[in-house]
Amino acid sequence: MNWAESIDLYCERTGPGLWAEPLNALTNLAFLAVAAILWRRAGRNAPFDLRLLIGLIAAVGVGSGVFHTVATRGTAILDIGFIAIFVVAYYQRFQVRVLGRSTAAAWAGVGLFLMLTGGFVAATRLLPPLPLNGSDIYLPPFVLLLACAARARPRAPAVARWLTMASALFVVSLTCRAVDQLVCAAWPVGTHLGWHLVNAAMLYCCMAGLLAAPRYRRFG
Repeated sequence: MNWAESIDLYCERTGPGLWAEPLNALTNLAFLAVAAILWRRAGRNAPFDLRLLIGLIAAVGVGSGVFHTVATRGTAILDIGFIAIFVVAYYQRFQVRVLGRSTAAAWAGVGLFLMLTGGFVAATRLLPPLPLNGSDIYLPPFVLLLACAARARPRAPAVARWLTMASALFVVSLTCRAVDQLVCAAWPVGTHLGWHLVNAAMLYCCMAGLLAAPRYRRFG
């Protein structure tokens, strides 16, 4: 596979140039803004794991910004990779900080999620493609977010409220990503920029949920 091969996945891009997706590239600044806000909100004495997660939100913005500028197969992996790392790291810390699980048990939960996600991806390869413009790969994280909100509700209602809000925003962002190609004729810039802007708000809610976790929980 040619990792340097240019790819055109979104409505706004009309050629292989570096600045062919200006709005899709610039809207990734929202992730950096959210990371800066969360960094300040967490405080200078915030634990390392929370700092790491906030840093990963910034990395998501950088990775996506590079992809929407360079638009090659290699940078697409960079884009998706930081998102995947954040999902895994967040779920592991959610289990420890909100559910009170040990570090080992939390990693076992992550492993189960990855196995189920792998099964879902394999199934999508065998079945007719979903009309989601490639957004089906984000359905497992969406279901995971719903599950986290439900698991948090009896233990930490404040966390659950933030995650429920994040789930609602995820529906909006997924819709923006899914309909991007469908609206090209009527709206040439597409709707993928909404995926970035709304996802930045969604990640803020996810982190605000962890910051709202009861202080007495055992942190591992």
